[in-house]
Amino acid sequence: MPHQQHVMLYFLRNRELNELYLTITIRAFAISMIGIFIPIFLLQLNYSLPQVMVFFVILAGVHSVSSLPAAKLSSRFGFKHSILFSRVLWIIALLFLITLEQINWPLYVPAILLGVSGALFWVGYHVDFAKFSDKKKRGREVSISKIASSLFNVLGPLVGGIILVFFGFASLFVFASVLMIVGVVPLFFSKDIHNPIEFSLKELFKGQKIKDGLSFIGAGIESGLSQVMWPIFIFFLILGEQYTSLGLVSSLSLFFSFLLTFAVGKFSDVKRGLVLKIGAITNAIVWIFRAFVKTTLHVFVIDSFGGISKTLIGVPFEARSYDKANKSNIVRFIAYRETIINASRAVFFVVMIFVADLASSFIFGGSAGSLLHLLF
Repeated sequence: MPHQQHVMLYFLRNRELNELYLTITIRAFAISMIGIFIPIFLLQLNYSLPQVMVFFVILAGVHSVSSLPAAKLSSRFGFKHSILFSRVLWIIALLFLITLEQINWPLYVPAILLGVSGALFWVGYHVDFAKFSDKKKRGREVSISKIASSLFNVLGPLVGGIILVFFGFASLFVFASVLMIVGVVPLFFSKDIHNPIEFSLKELFKGQKIKDGLSFIGAGIESGLSQVMWPIFIFFLILGEQYTSLGLVSSLSLFFSFLLTFAVGKFSDVKRGLVLKIGAITNAIVWIFRAFVKTTLHVFVIDSFGGISKTLIGVPFEARSYDKANKSNIVRFIAYRETIINASRAVFFVVMIFVADLASSFIFGGSAGSLLHLLF
């Protein structure tokens, strides 16, 4: 009991981490309400599936090439200001999306804005977390971050689906935008970090381990499948195009993830590599089973197991990323990570333009992407 009280007091006293927890929680609620529905929204505006894939190719590609400039800008102006700028761009991108039908903007415009926004946010967030987390408690600190966001992640898709049914996409986008602005306020309760750095694209890759790069490629492929292809697959082919059903399925997955998160974080502080291996193998098996889903019940069952496997792989992967970042140049390593993950995601979406069989992509892409984490 005294040890547990000591740990909790440590977390309460770590102001920087507490600010990040609060910020990621509010952002997670906004993103989870809307993110899963964006590909559905575009398809229902009569964009073809290849056009939607091109949208995500541009988004991920811009995120990748923007990661190095984002790292330099963040280090110059402050990592918290980087997160603030990312929110502004995200809201502007949403304005373009909700007016697509009326004004017929080029689809690449919101994709570019979202890509730059993603680079600014994740570079700023990961660098801040790597700097202020404690190596000995990092698994638990990552798990607390995921628990904090999961509390609202569980509700986000369901709330988003209900708002869509009764009020439409415009109302959902406005509500999410307000949350994004509110969510950045806690970051500025303390001083921002300014740590100017100078390194080139060539130096970004210098000294990086091939195994780390392959693991990041796996993370990019797996996240592309889970965030875009899986929702499209179950929404149109299994759930009968029901927003509330899609939201409920996503919330259920996040609920099971939430239940397991702190235990995984605590254990990963002792056996980080072992937990990551178990997660990689378990998640690969879950992706194989996704290919054979036929009914709504199947979706609920497999997404429940998916929530568990995602936690087993996600917590130690993030914690080990911060470990590796602290052993080298933190900003350079995080920029490298974001560049590789999103470049691989962009390439994956290019491939999906020409692949009609989504089930096969789950078997080969999802399982391979998960197993590449074994190299990390």
